Amino acid sequence: MAAVAVVVFIADRLTKAWVTENIPVNTARPVIGDYVRIVHAQNTGAAFGLLPERTTLLSVLSVVAVLAIVYYYRRIASNSALVSATLGMQLGGAFGNLLDRVTQGYVVDFVDVGLGDIRFWAFNVADSSIVVGIFVVTIALWYEERRASTTKIA
Repeated sequence: MAAVAVVVFIADRLTKAWVTENIPVNTARPVIGDYVRIVHAQNTGAAFGLLPERTTLLSVLSVVAVLAIVYYYRRIASNSALVSATLGMQLGGAFGNLLDRVTQGYVVDFVDVGLGDIRFWAFNVADSSIVVGIFVVTIALWYEERRASTTKIA
């Protein structure tokens, strides 16, 4: 878990640093036409623009999330490398965004996907790791639970 968390954290820091140094705030550069762009957005809220201007609340919630991940790691991940890796993804992402909130008061988001004026909310490596980690761990735990209940019946 720790190794994955460190890799995610470093990737998040490097990509945010590159965007901050190379793209002016609120400027977009096309990557795949207008479908995928790199932008320099400063998000004072949560993922997907929720809870704008709630940096203190979001920082506290991030600390709670980190503590919960560490707690659950000790309880559920010891038997599964996949679960450990997904918890590491979530931990690295939570630390990446927490560091932004504490040091800057906002999170640097930069991946912008959409079509014309219809855009998904900008996100970053940390956001992606958290969302993918939650999705995969949910499926993995569901599968493990299903397998365990099938084994008990047989």
